[in-house]
Amino acid sequence: MLKPKLVGEAMSAIAANTNVPVTVKCRIGVDDHDSYDELCDFVYKVSTLSPTRHFIVHSRKALLGGISPADNRRIPPLKYEYYYALVRDFPDLGFTINGGITSVSKVNAALQEGAHGVMVGRAAYNNPWQMLGHVDTAVYGVPSSGLTRRQVLWKYSAF
Repeated sequence: MLKPKLVGEAMSAIAANTNVPVTVKCRIGVDDHDSYDELCDFVYKVSTLSPTRHFIVHSRKALLGGISPADNRRIPPLKYEYYYALVRDFPDLGFTINGGITSVSKVNAALQEGAHGVMVGRAAYNNPWQMLGHVDTAVYGVPSSGLTRRQVLWKYSAF
């Protein structure tokens, strides 16, 4: 398990060499180190030992005991309650929820529940048009461009 002090030192070193904000992406725990108190300790120490003010939280723990990365994305249960508790308990920090967000309706539900941001990974990669084709309208209220998939691909290929 990563030590918060080492992560804080690494984030400080990274921040010293860039002019953009630094973020940490983490799981809610590792193996048997998966209590909410341990997660809070990690977030608190990293945020006080470094300029990190935003965490991207994958809402399931990592199991390092010989299971595959694919199994690590489905076997440990999602614990969104840990994420929302972080949002509540650390009001001066920003948090993006990650893990198991597979539709635009789930994005909107997370935002309505108080998520600061939502990271969509494999769902967008595996089905980009369904996840991203109308996201600006569905999430941000931007008027639809009316473009078809074919038109988007044509415009993209022109670059």
